[in-house]
Amino acid sequence: MGVFLKNRVYSGLYYPDFFPIRKVDSLSYETLIGSMGNRIAADVTAYNASAPEKSRKVVDRLTGQIPPTRMKKIMRETDINLYNQLKARGITDVDRLMDLVFGDVEACVDGVNGRLEWLTLQALSKAQISLSTTNNAGVITQKAIDFQMPSANKEVEAAAAQYWTTGAYTTNTPITDIETIVAEAKAAGSIIKRIFMNQTKWIAFRTSTQVQDMFNFAFFVGGTQVRRAPTLKQANESLADYGLPQITVIDTSVSLETADHVISAVDPWLDADSADRFVLFTPELPLGEMLVGPIAEETNPPKQMSQAKKGHILVSKWSTGDPVSELTKGETNAFPSFTKVDMCWNLDTESHTTWDA
Repeated sequence: MGVFLKNRVYSGLYYPDFFPIRKVDSLSYETLIGSMGNRIAADVTAYNASAPEKSRKVVDRLTGQIPPTRMKKIMRETDINLYNQLKARGITDVDRLMDLVFGDVEACVDGVNGRLEWLTLQALSKAQISLSTTNNAGVITQKAIDFQMPSANKEVEAAAAQYWTTGAYTTNTPITDIETIVAEAKAAGSIIKRIFMNQTKWIAFRTSTQVQDMFNFAFFVGGTQVRRAPTLKQANESLADYGLPQITVIDTSVSLETADHVISAVDPWLDADSADRFVLFTPELPLGEMLVGPIAEETNPPKQMSQAKKGHILVSKWSTGDPVSELTKGETNAFPSFTKVDMCWNLDTESHTTWDA
């Protein structure tokens, strides 16, 4: 199991870019929101003069407990009998044999990473996380975990005609929205470098008349103007020419399973109603850290278990009898610390009244 995990490459995850792993000694955390702000310039002083003291910028503190993220797979008696049958057949069924041996290991690592991906993208898209019976089979939060984005950083559109939807492509003004937020953030001391949106918002952006006109994505055929939607590369090259931030399209899916074992594929960027509304404006990455605490089972391993790790994820295997079964568990104690949340801006592209996640 250790050799398999060491050589297995897991890619395509967003969360390590936004929140790199940082191991901590405690399962309690205190996030100093605003502690990763822009540099404060030193002062020019006279010789023999004391250096002026600068304040520590802390907008707010977010405290809590780093929760466990766990999942378990069970190879039951019938699965074990199938494994023994395949093993007896020899090398011709090696793929199925390997899947039975290591499929649960891989599923547990993928599952833990999938939950951290979901937590990260929910925090980024809405600046909060809510755990309910529909999205989590474990802990249910009575109130949303709020990452304390300042209310001034939560923006809405001026009118319904400006919504980032394909139906409003002739009247919406996404370039103006970007320029406004970039200027507002700069006035507050934050330099916006990145824009994150979902596929739906990207399609609405690229089909906007203002986008195509401003970037000259149009041509004439027999005197008739024909508009052309830009590619992501073309759009980013044009944005760079205008000194505007670069767009990244968040495109991923996570499968969630309820306590009743109902499985559904979800887009972790969407809100609780599965609506794609939010566009996030950020400084350079990372935006914080993924705090990883100690795991009791690793420091005090039961004798009947075998263990191996993939990064911060502990994988454990053990057997039971009557009936015989083999269990595999993936586990980490991790939670995102969104320390640059006060330097980010969030635009609700489908509201002109109030910003509400």
